[in-house]
Amino acid sequence: MRSVSRHCRFRFFCSTRGEAFIDKARRLNDSKALMGPFVSAGRFDACLETAGMVVTGISETGAVCEVVVSEALTNNYGTLHGGVIATLVDVVGTIALLGRDPRRAGVSIEMNQTFMTAARPGDRIVAIGTVLKYGGRLGFTHVDLWRDSASGTLLASGRHTKMFT
Repeated sequence: MRSVSRHCRFRFFCSTRGEAFIDKARRLNDSKALMGPFVSAGRFDACLETAGMVVTGISETGAVCEVVVSEALTNNYGTLHGGVIATLVDVVGTIALLGRDPRRAGVSIEMNQTFMTAARPGDRIVAIGTVLKYGGRLGFTHVDLWRDSASGTLLASGRHTKMFT
């Protein structure tokens, strides 16, 4: 196995590209720099990079991302793992906030998800993150996960609150 960071010992799971999406947005001071393939710094959210998640839209009001469910993202029942859904709510909510100010990703202080129906390998997930409120200290987002498109089946919904430091 080739050398990877001390935080990640499994090459198949982790990115070795380096700069995380949050750092890239901050460095370039441009949320549009996040468009295209999602790039992790090789930490937990690397599963989204490995799965090929793409940021397809970003603005001051929110973000849209797409990913196809792979076998690696499933649980023992062969459906999309709830932890992946939580990770999508976390990451897409953060990208939505970065659309407002690419220098303020914040830290999570509260997050929840509601699971409506299962997704299976091969399903295309469209994650739509909406900024509900953007204040001086807190940012609030809502993320819906849809099968195929916003007019498809609602799979899960989540809320994410972040504190700006």
